[in-house]
Amino acid sequence: GRENLPDPQEAVVYIPNHCSYLDIPVLSGTVPRKFKYVSKQEILNLPIIGWAMSMAGHIGIKRMDKRSQLMTFKETVASLNNGNSVVLFPEGTRSPDGRLKGFKKGPIKMGIKAGVRLVPVSICNLYRWMPNSAATPLAFPRGVTVKIHPAIDPAGKTEEEISDYCYNAVNMGLPEYQRTLPAAE
Repeated sequence: GRENLPDPQEAVVYIPNHCSYLDIPVLSGTVPRKFKYVSKQEILNLPIIGWAMSMAGHIGIKRMDKRSQLMTFKETVASLNNGNSVVLFPEGTRSPDGRLKGFKKGPIKMGIKAGVRLVPVSICNLYRWMPNSAATPLAFPRGVTVKIHPAIDPAGKTEEEISDYCYNAVNMGLPEYQRTLPAAE
C-alpha cells in the first residue's frame, strides 16, 4: 500500500484498527511519515514513553470525560490545520478479540472539520503476538503487515459515506479472523 501514502507534506488523518499494545510502535516503525497520535491520557502519564510522547506533541484524551473529549477534538483539528498528520484509532480502544469493532464518530468528524483526507489502515496479524490478555508479547511478531488503503477526500461526502468507506477498507484489508463477524440473522 505504499502507493497509497499521501505526500509527506500533506496533513491527513490515519484511520487504523486497534488490536494490540504494539499498534503504535508497529505503525511508527513501518509507515514512513511523521504523525501525531491521539492516546488515552494514562499512556501520556507513564514515565519515559509517556513523557516522550507528551514532549513530541502527541495528544491525550480522558475517554470518559466530555470536557477532555471536546479539548482533544479542538487540539487535533488545530494540529491538522498546522500541517501535522494524526493517527486516530476509531474503535476507541483495543479490540478484546482482535476483530474490528464499530467506529466512533469523532475521528471522522475531526478529519471533516479540518478538511483533510482520511487514510484507512489495516494492521494485520499483530493481535496473535500480543492480545489484550498478554502483559508482554508472546513471541517476536512475525507475519505482521500494515496495509495503507487509498485516501478519501471528505469534500462533498457525508460523514456516513466517509465512515463506511474507511470501515469497509480497513475490514476488507484484514485477515478473515480479524474481520467483523457478519450479523446474525
